Amino acid sequence: MLENQIIERKAIDSFGILGSLYDGNQDQIIKQHYINSSIQSSELSHLSSCIIEKGHINKNFNLLQFIGIQDELRLHLLLNLAKRVGIASILNYSRRINEYTRFLYFSSIIRKEQIIITLEQIQQLILSSNLDLNATHIIRMIDFGIEFIAILQLPYEINVTQQIDTILDKIRLILLNNNNTLILTNEEEAILEKLINITTYSNISSLMTVNRVSDLFYQINRLKINSNHCHPLTYYLQSIDNLDSPYSSKNILLKILSADNCKQIEEYILQFRIPIKYLEASVNQHMPNYLYGHLQNRIYHVRQQYSILKDIYMKKIHQLTKLLTIADKDQFDMSMIFQELNFNEQNSINQLLKDVYDLENEIQIENNLRKKQLNDDKISEQDLNENDNFLNTNSTANITSDYDPDGDDTSSQSSNNTNDNEIDQTTLSDDSFIENDLPISNEIINILLLGETGVGKSTFINSLVNYLHFNRLDQAQSNKPIAIIPVSFLLNNDEKLIEYNDLNESTNENFNYSGQSVTQHCKSYIFHLYNGNKLCIIDTPGFGDERGIDQDNFNMEHILKYINNLTHINAICFLCKPNLVKLNQYFQSCFIQLFDFFGKNISENFIFCFTNTRSTSYTSGDTISLFQPIFDLFSLDDISLQKENIFCFDNESFRYLIALQNDIPFNNNDIVQYETSWKISTKESNRLIKYICTGLNSYSLQNRCQSIKHAQFQILHLIRPILETIRNIFRNITLWNIESPNQSIELYSTVIHHLVYSCLSCNPKIIKIGNFGIINDFPHEMQNKCQTCQCSPNRHIQIEYLLNYKLLNRPSKNKISEMKEQLLILRNASVQFAYFLKNIAYCTKENVVLVNLIRMIEQETYICRHSQTNYLNVQLIKELTQWKQKYEEYFNEIIMKNMHNDLGIIYESIEKVENILIIKEQLDAIKMGQEIMMKQHEIQAMQI
Repeated sequence: MLENQIIERKAIDSFGILGSLYDGNQDQIIKQHYINSSIQSSELSHLSSCIIEKGHINKNFNLLQFIGIQDELRLHLLLNLAKRVGIASILNYSRRINEYTRFLYFSSIIRKEQIIITLEQIQQLILSSNLDLNATHIIRMIDFGIEFIAILQLPYEINVTQQIDTILDKIRLILLNNNNTLILTNEEEAILEKLINITTYSNISSLMTVNRVSDLFYQINRLKINSNHCHPLTYYLQSIDNLDSPYSSKNILLKILSADNCKQIEEYILQFRIPIKYLEASVNQHMPNYLYGHLQNRIYHVRQQYSILKDIYMKKIHQLTKLLTIADKDQFDMSMIFQELNFNEQNSINQLLKDVYDLENEIQIENNLRKKQLNDDKISEQDLNENDNFLNTNSTANITSDYDPDGDDTSSQSSNNTNDNEIDQTTLSDDSFIENDLPISNEIINILLLGETGVGKSTFINSLVNYLHFNRLDQAQSNKPIAIIPVSFLLNNDEKLIEYNDLNESTNENFNYSGQSVTQHCKSYIFHLYNGNKLCIIDTPGFGDERGIDQDNFNMEHILKYINNLTHINAICFLCKPNLVKLNQYFQSCFIQLFDFFGKNISENFIFCFTNTRSTSYTSGDTISLFQPIFDLFSLDDISLQKENIFCFDNESFRYLIALQNDIPFNNNDIVQYETSWKISTKESNRLIKYICTGLNSYSLQNRCQSIKHAQFQILHLIRPILETIRNIFRNITLWNIESPNQSIELYSTVIHHLVYSCLSCNPKIIKIGNFGIINDFPHEMQNKCQTCQCSPNRHIQIEYLLNYKLLNRPSKNKISEMKEQLLILRNASVQFAYFLKNIAYCTKENVVLVNLIRMIEQETYICRHSQTNYLNVQLIKELTQWKQKYEEYFNEIIMKNMHNDLGIIYESIEKVENILIIKEQLDAIKMGQEIMMKQHEIQAMQI
């Protein structure tokens, strides 16, 4: 009976463990449990599958079905009931799919684990949880392995395409033969470098950041060798619906549909989703470069029609979700649902596809004529190449229409961003300087936006993108306003609350508490300029928060940690209101912390923007003069406070647009003022972008940045890798001395793609690696309180990566003498770092290294108390305790002599430690995880 109640689910969230509670109605893991029951594990001989699919495909091609996602899970993903994470985020692919697209899918099951458990044990497990959850299943068995799908966009050259196809066939055969290591020749790697784009989706987060074929298969080879590094592929779920539990049949959302019902609904969605996604790619990626000249009105019409169709589609999907989630199971009638959702827009879609086809053909003809004219005028080869690069950068070369509404050619998907708060990818409209004056490039322009709470940073971003997108107010009025951040404000006349976009869907904006920063954490908004640059504006929590200076300091620390992950900063923009009587006192503290992190030279990248300047005749008023006394304190005589880096805007014209959406009437005098406001703000917006792009040098955070704050962040990332490396060195020394010189333990770092924590109160899980007991990393998720346990939040510490272990039947790569030398390097560096954090950076009152070292010794003591075979761990405790004693002696010596406060010495020690291979691998996992989480806080394109 137990086996008959088991269903399979693709493990799109790869953080499930045996015993995790699972909500089958929204396909998500809602609680992790450790099971006090035997676990049966069996290694499999790499059951592999590898398929290559060409892109000139049927327009109803089902990507989710292609990668083996089950019927109901596919439907949950399409209806946005399940999160599109892991391999399921393939739904977010943004490029158009055509005959030059290839899908490379690979899956290999390496290990199977299951718990041996009875119905009574399951019932006892469920009843022991006192949380109010919507669980319908528990995870009883897991297949572990490797799975990915790489979408490759080939160049528009037949010969190169044929060569790449030949190499891909070779790769497929090698992947299917698990005993072979993938090795490509230099010539083959050079050919693969011609790929236009590679986007990878996988159950293993580290594979999702790979953008080169050689890197992808290097990772695959590594994962095949180290099976402990593999993640779940499939969950086998045990139903708890028939058990006497607090979760049974509780708050069921989506009733169980028959296979035919699922197929009908899915086909209904795909019938409209695929062409609308194709149109989205056309409108957002292919056409924005031509929003001028004689094509302008036609393109605006296409964009407007697409926006209308997309809104209709989104409403239909929302309506469909609502109908399915509230439908009475006994009265469920599919015909009634389809009658309710009759989508009568197919003719409009077909007409719009035809308009896009005609426009793109016309653009192609103009490009060809332009090239011919250039040749006729005997333009230099260099200039011609630059022009070709411009065309390629803007994705207009070789344009053909890939989608045939009456044929079976192509589908299109959405953007490679897993964020739930995505918006339309927007290319900013041209002014004369944007098209002609800026050099062609693909650089990211990073602008950090700072200001007081309530100054209107989020509104400024919304306004700026509209000013850059629409040259005139009448153009903006004929389209829907672009609100990339939800809008909420009181209209001055009658204090009516005006809202635009769904405030409930914003996880980053809190409109409920006046006096507190609306923006909760940093978020990057990325726009595309016509020369190929990407404009990235970083919205930040405001300072002057009513919760006090501690909250301001917390916000500033968060901001600096966020930008520490960037490669460079182009500008730091201070947003203010004109005619302030005095500046917020936190401005001074803000400058101090900026200089502590960047150094004083960052002042060269300061710019000052003023909002609501219509009342001061579009000037900064008296506010700008309030900054000079602060700069005098830092002896910044050369900082510019001139017209070139001061910009004045009025955001009321943007609010006017939003008010129109809420059917608010305005008189003619108001409209004239808003037109003037729009014209001036548009001009200032273009001047701002030109100044940042051409008048400022970017500030590198990789080469130039040496500061106390920067070193603090670097050191804090090193603490755990250092201590885990020390512990593993002592493990291998112990194995050498007691067990066998022909055995060793290696660490493998697993990238994590969202914030997770370790609980200091929960009993840890002990795993056996040979005769060593090791406490396994067990991630807890936090949302105000822990979602995994009921322990206090202050008993949780963040972990930046997970560790796996493998026992090898060979000696360690390092000799005993080399390991002892590494221990000495790490001891000296650890003392320097702990002293620096406590006495130079003043970021802690504790000896951070010592606190974590003591915790590590306590973990080993716990293992000894709870393991029958513990002689190796007993010796490890002795080694760690002796090392701790030597560490404390050296630390006291440092204090007595007041040594190592030189920043140059600290950076030399950081570099020396980072060069140790096992530490470098852990740091790489941290860096990759940070890159993934940064991507999750970027807004680029809407997900539908």
